[in-house]
Amino acid sequence: MRPPASPKENLLMALRHEEPYWLPCPMFDGSVITVSHGLVEHCLEGRDAWGVEWVLKDARSGSFPVTHPLKDPEMIDDYPFPSPEEADLASAVRAAKEVKRDEVLVAGDNGWGLFERAWLLVGMERLFVWSYRYPGAVKRLIERIAEVKVGLTRRLAEEAEVDMVLYGDDWGMNDRLLFPPEWWREFIRPWQARLYRAAKEYGVLVYQHSDGRVEDLIPDLVELGVDVINVQPECNNWPLIKRRYGRRVTLWGGVSARTLDLGTPGDVEREVRAAAELGRDGGVVLAPGHSMRYPPENVEAMRRAWIKYGWYRR
Repeated sequence: MRPPASPKENLLMALRHEEPYWLPCPMFDGSVITVSHGLVEHCLEGRDAWGVEWVLKDARSGSFPVTHPLKDPEMIDDYPFPSPEEADLASAVRAAKEVKRDEVLVAGDNGWGLFERAWLLVGMERLFVWSYRYPGAVKRLIERIAEVKVGLTRRLAEEAEVDMVLYGDDWGMNDRLLFPPEWWREFIRPWQARLYRAAKEYGVLVYQHSDGRVEDLIPDLVELGVDVINVQPECNNWPLIKRRYGRRVTLWGGVSARTLDLGTPGDVEREVRAAAELGRDGGVVLAPGHSMRYPPENVEAMRRAWIKYGWYRR
């Protein structure tokens, strides 16, 4: 059998749940580049494009939101949301043109998700109170956020011609969701579906990240058409997910950010080996749980373990 044409083709084999030549690992094999829509979603100090103020607490933990500008549900319709047209995609378009598209998959980062952006604008406690007292207003808020995000998806697909759109939203804690599944289905799912449809209109792959234990939502995500889920194996049962959903979804990640940050090289090797065993017949892409700065010795341990366990065909 001929070798794969490129790292991108090897990655696509895994996404199609075919046996890849090696466990795809964008961090080391160069199979993916990520481009941004250019709208300021977060900053170390100052105000983002949505009007949320951020303050840097310390270099390790990063910045935190200190203001939530929507104080009253009556403000939602008149609040100045950013326009997708304000986003500067020049660097994304340039980066996408500079890579060899037959060798590298281009992923477009859509930024903060619907739930995250809603609580950043309102405050988390207030958002849940409003969802009880003013459910129509909260749905209108999510709808307005989704309108911006759909516009950004379309620009990424049309101008940067991305192959995959990265959606991110943190819905879980270590052992459960942040809310009942029914809450998510009422307030998030209808507009999450719009995000996925916007990508699918262009034939673009849909990637969804969430921290925490979110297994209760995976049936919904699969039904909505997600292609790739980036969820933490320390919180979610990866082998069970792979058995249950088979070829319908690919798992992305596999090496805990906590392990890379605080664990030993041996801990890192064990997690890489587990991901490599699970990914022999496709459906797994190896990556850190988060993009952070990790101790060099643990990054090197991940690379060595990937070479040791992640090569399936010579």
